[in-house]
Amino acid sequence: MTDFNSMRVNMVNNQIKPFAVTNPVILDAFATIPRENFGQFIIESAIYTDNILYLNQKKKFESRFYLPAAVFAKMIQIADIKKHECVLDIGCLTGYSSAILSKICSTVDGLEQHDELVDISKENIKKLGIENINVHLGNLKDGYMKKELFDAIFINGSVDLVPQPINDQVKDGGRVITIKREGLIGYMVIYKKAGDYMTQINHFEITVPYITKDFMRKSEFAF
Repeated sequence: MTDFNSMRVNMVNNQIKPFAVTNPVILDAFATIPRENFGQFIIESAIYTDNILYLNQKKKFESRFYLPAAVFAKMIQIADIKKHECVLDIGCLTGYSSAILSKICSTVDGLEQHDELVDISKENIKKLGIENINVHLGNLKDGYMKKELFDAIFINGSVDLVPQPINDQVKDGGRVITIKREGLIGYMVIYKKAGDYMTQINHFEITVPYITKDFMRKSEFAF
C-alpha cells in the first residue's frame, strides 16, 4: 500500500523547503492537503514527484497539467497572499491548487473550462469538507467576473500575455500571478494593478507549457 503521508512530508521537506519557501501557513497547506485525492487522470506513482503533473491518462486532458508543488508554493509566497484576501484560481483542473489556496486566503473561486473537471473538482473539495471554494465552468481566457473584484488571480501555466478581461477582474492594488514566456524562457511574474495600468515584476526563471493555446500570442504571419 502506498504511503502517501510519508510522500507528502518528503515533498515539503525535500522539494518545497529547499526552494526557499519558509512561510509556515504555506508549508502547512502543502503538508495537510492530500494531493493524491486530486490525482484523477495522473499516474499514481508521479503524484508526489517534483515534476509537472500532466493529466495524461485521459486524451482530451493530456495537455493540461499541474505546476510542480515547489514552484506553486514559491509563487504563493512571493505573491504574499493574505488570510483576508479573495483569490481567483484560473485552470484549477481537479481542484488541488484551489484547495491549497483555501488554506491561505479567505475565499477561492476556481475556474475550469471542462465540465467534467468542474464536477470532479467539486466532488474532491466536498470530500475534504472545504467550504470556502466555489468552482465555476467557463473559458479560462475570460476569467470569472463577479460583483467584487479579486485581490489576486493565479493563472496556472505560461502565458504570452494576460487577456484584458482578467486584468479587469483584479482590484486596484491587486495582482495577477503567472509565468510569462519571453521566447523560450519563462519567468514567474506578478502584474500589479495601479489604476488602468498593470506593472510587470519579474521573479525567478521557470519554463513550463502554456496553460492553454488561448494564452499564446497569435502569429502575425498566421494564415
